[in-house]
Amino acid sequence: MIDTIKNFAQTTDDPNVYVLAQIPPPAQGGTVPPPGTPFDFRVGLRQDGSVELAWKCNNPAGAGGTVYEILRSDAGGPMTYVESVGVKKFLDETVPANSGPLTYQITAVRSTLRGSPAQFTVLFGTSATVQEGEGGLSLAA
Repeated sequence: MIDTIKNFAQTTDDPNVYVLAQIPPPAQGGTVPPPGTPFDFRVGLRQDGSVELAWKCNNPAGAGGTVYEILRSDAGGPMTYVESVGVKKFLDETVPANSGPLTYQITAVRSTLRGSPAQFTVLFGTSATVQEGEGGLSLAA
């Protein structure tokens, strides 16, 4: 009987049906907030010149289907799209030879919702230092 009442309420688009039938209306689906902001970046340089990236991102509960959009800038040039991945890691095999500093921007995306982008810079050199700042993470590897 309750299913019949619910079907009638949906078909007629009349929420008063629940009041008249003295049953509670179905719970309204809440909106899930946008994805989180990537953080805690890890970078590794492979012998073939590719760059391994990994990060963490706290996404809202019940927020499945998040992908990560990756953009890259070489030596301060414009940001260009590199790839979108469904996991929190990426192997960049398209690093140009003799690159200057590479700045990566990673944005969590779910459907039409976008999290705040996060950036970090990879400096190629001989020392290893880590500096965190407002713009993300800067590494010299």
